[in-house]
Amino acid sequence: MDFRNYLISDSVVDLDYDDKDDALEQLVRRLCRKLKIRDHTAILEDMLRREETASTFIGSGVAIPQADATIEEDFAVIIGRSVEGISYDAARNAKVNIVALVVINPERVDEDRQIEFLARLSTFFKDVIVNRLLIEEEVDSISQLLQNKPTDEEDDDDDEKLKKAKKEPVISAATALARDVNAKAIMIFTDTKNDTEFLKYIKTRRQVIIVTSNKSRFEEDLKYDIIQAPFVRSSRIGQVKIGILLAMSRNMLTRDDSVVCITGKFNHDSFDTLIAMDIGKEFDFFFSQTRSLLPPDVKPEILERVLGIASEIGMEGREGKAVGTMFVLGDTNSVAGHIAQLIINPFRGYSESERNILDPGLEETIKEFASIDGAFVITGDGVVLSAGSYLRPILSDDVVAQQLPSGLGSRHAAAAAITAATNSIAITVSESTGQVTLFKSGAMALTLSKQIDK
Repeated sequence: MDFRNYLISDSVVDLDYDDKDDALEQLVRRLCRKLKIRDHTAILEDMLRREETASTFIGSGVAIPQADATIEEDFAVIIGRSVEGISYDAARNAKVNIVALVVINPERVDEDRQIEFLARLSTFFKDVIVNRLLIEEEVDSISQLLQNKPTDEEDDDDDEKLKKAKKEPVISAATALARDVNAKAIMIFTDTKNDTEFLKYIKTRRQVIIVTSNKSRFEEDLKYDIIQAPFVRSSRIGQVKIGILLAMSRNMLTRDDSVVCITGKFNHDSFDTLIAMDIGKEFDFFFSQTRSLLPPDVKPEILERVLGIASEIGMEGREGKAVGTMFVLGDTNSVAGHIAQLIINPFRGYSESERNILDPGLEETIKEFASIDGAFVITGDGVVLSAGSYLRPILSDDVVAQQLPSGLGSRHAAAAAITAATNSIAITVSESTGQVTLFKSGAMALTLSKQIDK
């Protein structure tokens, strides 16, 4: 579901106001003129009512305000830009630079589809694309942004560069290596590349898995499998681990497969590393406990989303301060028997759609509450049940949590214990190091450490 199909204008609207209400009215009026809607008042009022309930600021200078209206299409989208920033009543007085305004036809769009659409829109605008919209004056349309089209003066230079370009020798080497080790698949971590030209050099009949933090870079009819992975500045081995984990969660790979991985340093525009991996040996822990990677009630996209938020918390902290937290996913009926609330549950009383972790509007709320002691408890389909939950699992004599490495504290011990006592997954963020750790069946299953930039 590509949001670009619902853009009512390719042009980016330069906003004239630094006040939220005035800026939204300017965008709503422009949208209504394009859709031939005579009165913009109802749409604007619905949008402002939603803003009073919860801000649609999603971080990184981006807001996605929404309203319901009877329109011809399922969605209508218009994009506004403010280089100086809009006062948006966001947490910690953060300013908004990009406004992706969405009108939704409630008669044709259910809640699940709405959340999926907003999530894709959020992913697109929280990428480096936001920076390009703000600092490149010549970029005044979405199509320009996507095509990365050179100016006339650059055409000759770019033609010459294209003639001299190498045909991705790492991809050729990966194809040969996959043949030699009889790998089922080639996995390519594409955030290291600035464009998608490398796709034309993939010549193999084997399965190809594209791993990216931004699916919008690729056409919807891409013939390869594609995984939305969290943006994590981790080591190359860390990238490979998370890619394989997510591929297994979607049943693209199994314990009996081997895979060749192509990766490199983020945004350096070159592949520089090949790794051949036997999944059964590398992820032996998972399969010594169960053949299934995920608990049966946890959807792969929920794991992807929580890993992404946890990684951002580990990298960024909050207001320059390190933050540690924990998420418990799945088997919530059993988990409920092992928790007590440290605070009044801030998520109680809201509808399930307002508490769904896939909704990009919830991300800033999650990050705010991450500084509270205790865990987030989340259902397998993404509904946040509670924050500030104290875990006190009681293990039976035949259930034992793994002995943890020295240096890990009570948060990691609680994560190991709750996953030993229930069929859940726990994800922790270390306050001291920012390391993200995934626990299953009482043991550490995956660790992602922050990459140290040199």
